[in-house]
Amino acid sequence: MRFASTALALAVASTLLAGCQSADVGQRCELLWNTAPGAPAAPTPATVASEYFENGNTGCDNLVCIISPQVPGDRYHDCAGSQCGYCSKPCVSDKDCFKSDTGLVCRQVVLDPAFIASLDPSTRSKYLADIQFSSYCAVPR
Repeated sequence: MRFASTALALAVASTLLAGCQSADVGQRCELLWNTAPGAPAAPTPATVASEYFENGNTGCDNLVCIISPQVPGDRYHDCAGSQCGYCSKPCVSDKDCFKSDTGLVCRQVVLDPAFIASLDPSTRSKYLADIQFSSYCAVPR
């Protein structure tokens, strides 16, 4: 009986610890890009004027990869090979972005939430796939 209660306590503790670990927010990711001859060059932080957002990126736990414009002093402006993006996720506050660890803040990256909500489901699905949020963890502006 004592073994069963010890095993149960260990199982509960490991589940709680797993729930506290942060996702890969802020880790480098590669934006999938058309590399066919004649295709435009892949975006980099030095070449973009606004965010490039890729939903469904399998290199990130939350399936979101973002490339932001270069910001002086920003740790995400140097590319590591083809990995110019960083993993992100939908958020409500800076706390969701692990700001002290990542330097990322919660801010609007894609369309206005009221606009997204105003679309009928078929139009939203056709043009925005499964994007349901407008605020994501991103470099501060």
